Amino acid sequence: MRFVDSQPVRKMSRIITAIVLLASLVSQRSARADDIATPDASGNKPVAVRVDIRAQYALTHPGDPNQGRLLFQDQERTRCMVCHQLGRYGGNVGPALNGIGGKFDRPHLIESLLEPSREIVEGYNVTNLALKDGRVLSGIVKQESRVDLMLVDAQAEWHRVQLTDIEERVVSKVSLMPEGLIKNLTKEEFTDLIAYLESQRYGGGSPGANLAGAYSFPEGFTVSTVATGITAAATFEVLPDGRVLICEQNGFVRVAKDGRLLPEPALEVDVERNRERGLLGVTIDPNFPEKPYVYLCRVRQYPYTHHVVSRWTMKGDKIDPNSEVVLLEGDNQGRIGGSDPASAQGGALHFGPDGCLYISLGEQTAAPHARSINSLLGKILRINPDGSIPKDNPFYEQTTDKYRSIWAKGLRNPYSFAIRPGTNSLYVTDVGGRFEELNVVNVGDDMGWPSYDHGPTSTAFVSPIHYYQRSCICGAAFSTPSWPEPYRNKFFFADFTQGWIRMLDPDKPEDYSTFGEGLRRPVDLRFGADGRMYILVRNAWVLDRWTTQGTGSLVSVQYTGTARDKVAAEPGNSAKR
Repeated sequence: MRFVDSQPVRKMSRIITAIVLLASLVSQRSARADDIATPDASGNKPVAVRVDIRAQYALTHPGDPNQGRLLFQDQERTRCMVCHQLGRYGGNVGPALNGIGGKFDRPHLIESLLEPSREIVEGYNVTNLALKDGRVLSGIVKQESRVDLMLVDAQAEWHRVQLTDIEERVVSKVSLMPEGLIKNLTKEEFTDLIAYLESQRYGGGSPGANLAGAYSFPEGFTVSTVATGITAAATFEVLPDGRVLICEQNGFVRVAKDGRLLPEPALEVDVERNRERGLLGVTIDPNFPEKPYVYLCRVRQYPYTHHVVSRWTMKGDKIDPNSEVVLLEGDNQGRIGGSDPASAQGGALHFGPDGCLYISLGEQTAAPHARSINSLLGKILRINPDGSIPKDNPFYEQTTDKYRSIWAKGLRNPYSFAIRPGTNSLYVTDVGGRFEELNVVNVGDDMGWPSYDHGPTSTAFVSPIHYYQRSCICGAAFSTPSWPEPYRNKFFFADFTQGWIRMLDPDKPEDYSTFGEGLRRPVDLRFGADGRMYILVRNAWVLDRWTTQGTGSLVSVQYTGTARDKVAAEPGNSAKR
């Protein structure tokens, strides 16, 4: 077909782009998805949940990387090497995949193959060219001068195009990788290919970096990916309508909605981007959305480095940047000392049944401050939603000003906590010391740090109900009543470097078991109103100049009705471990 003037070219270009986008959406909706009956939050009626069979299978089965290598090299079935270089071989149409398994975890790799247009690497957007001679070319522009450009198409064929020959040029948000390229693979073959990509890593790295393989959860639970592309994932909150607010440590609040991360942040706040400093905590008003307030805890750099707890107003999928109400400001971290003051920041937020806001702050490696009531470090704080301090706080009469907010003390790095339903007791995951601790914290309690290291303590202090050798404990949540026995109303927590989730009976803390494994650096977990457990996977170390963009993911675990009747608790009392 030849175009005789520019108007038909413009129309045809728009039609081509629209068709490609529509095909992408149809493929995403129809790619081997099944409806799985899932109990709703009440535990009664089953709710249809759409799960891609290949994605779910690849998340929970290890695969064979050797078979995956053969598939990657197959020029007929996958054509991966036509476009991608791996090692010394392959094309350069798409990005090189050297070390890809060290950068991205399974959820991200799976999504990249099943939905290549969801997140396109910078510089690899498809350019559609309508030429004056009637031809239409689509591909990636690799070089461009004032005179011409070099474009490579999906068949790895190169085209030199004179700029004067171009009638119209449109950059598309559709990947050059065809959506249905791996449609002819079985779920086992797809998993093998994922396993091969995941095996491509350089080795070494910081703690937890080498975790790889399939996710493992008990029979009767289904795991699925909610969102990927999260940078320096820190914490999150599930809204009543199912949206998820995700805090990126570098200062962005993101929204996951309808199974994807919205491209534009809900809010950007000023933070100090340094190791464990940054955006640390988020929660919502107990009466959200009638009171559309979002509460954040962050570390600001100006006028000096300090924690700030603020209230913001959410409107739709955005948080009003002009709505900040500062509720509490922490101590000047430049004056506290410590061997590594940018670490051990804490920062979790939750509302208690008394309507007060509880805040956890770490001791920032300045350990002597943890038990002092003239410092906010190493504490659980309690304030009213407007920032005022309740007069029944335990140290209200013994100190002054903001230090009256202290509710409990003697903690090292209380990274996460959850309030047990029906009580005012905080279950706090406190990062080691010699041990990782789970403490049940009540009003006025003293956990003893640093007078006693983590682990068994003197009767003068509150001892942990569970501890284990130094690693990196994190995450804290109680399961919902919609989960079956023996999972109902249990306490769940994670380990950042070991990649597991444990379940513990709060009435018999010596009874605990491993609930999930294979997560690459989980940092937080929550239960939503839909009964699902949501897990935020960071897949990155501390925040610094080496932090890789977009490596984190949000996954969910849901009960699908065939769970085992019993779970064998690991033998032995945790206090002896």
